[in-house]
Amino acid sequence: MSKSPDSKPAASDPLLVLIAALLLLAAVATIYFAATAPSKESAHQPAPRPRPILQDEPRVVVVNKSVPGAHGAPAAHAAEGHAKVEEKAPEAKPAEAKPTAAAVATVAAPDVKTTADGKVHGKVVLKGTPPAEKTIGAVKSDVKCGNAHTGAPATTRNYVAAADGGLRYALVRIVSAPAGAGKAAEPELIDQVGCMYEPYVSAVLAGQTFKVRNSDPFMHNVAATPKVNKGFNFAQASAGQVNEKVFDKPELGVKLACNVHPWMASYVHVLENPFFAVTNAKGEFVLPEGLPPGKYTLEANHAKAGTVTAEIEVAAGKGAAVTFELGVK
Repeated sequence: MSKSPDSKPAASDPLLVLIAALLLLAAVATIYFAATAPSKESAHQPAPRPRPILQDEPRVVVVNKSVPGAHGAPAAHAAEGHAKVEEKAPEAKPAEAKPTAAAVATVAAPDVKTTADGKVHGKVVLKGTPPAEKTIGAVKSDVKCGNAHTGAPATTRNYVAAADGGLRYALVRIVSAPAGAGKAAEPELIDQVGCMYEPYVSAVLAGQTFKVRNSDPFMHNVAATPKVNKGFNFAQASAGQVNEKVFDKPELGVKLACNVHPWMASYVHVLENPFFAVTNAKGEFVLPEGLPPGKYTLEANHAKAGTVTAEIEVAAGKGAAVTFELGVK
């Protein structure tokens, strides 16, 4: 079939060449922008705004210590990992705890010596420096009590000790003694004078009658709050009034109080055998005589300093002198 002399090849048509070039350019542009366009998520996120730094706000500086050198190798002075350096505003230091007034000392075992007098006696010594007793200001601020209380200001009596450590108000007793042996000493009179109980600590035999007196020219009341024995509460309206009371069962530390003057307190130990004593102002004690021959446990008990025991032996013409040490707690 012969071609027409007027027909031309498609490649020689300028219009077709231009259209093909435009299509190729559009394809190349589409590929380029698809590769460089941001992701849909990042396209909708606004650019971060710089945040102002407050004057007292801690600042954090991040130091990258693994900056790679040439060809991905670590730089010569770089180390592995990241380190944070925080610059914080200075913080106030907490107040240092003040040392307590008490100084605890080493406590020795009881010193037991055999004597030839057949008696059990000795001393209780406080080791360490106790905290200072607190003044009971209410004694002076109360008009009647202020007039009745003479001498040194009234204070608490947690640790009453002599200059050499002799500890007052410690109970010393034979823990277990044969029934019916010995005879209890006459109990101390518990007095209310100058709006304070005297003595602070006393002891009686279970079933033994003891006396409570009011020596102040105004009313007190005596309120006993035992846990084992039967309690009581009675008024003493005038000076010189004396009342007799009994605790039937052994019990340590029965509290006597005065509801009119709430700082007033005294403690009564009720014992099951008569071989006991409360230490005097020098810390000394002497147990009643009549303890049968044998081996016994002797106990020293103080409300604050605690309890310690010693083993003793009593025989005809053979007694024991015991020195107890108790520490400040």
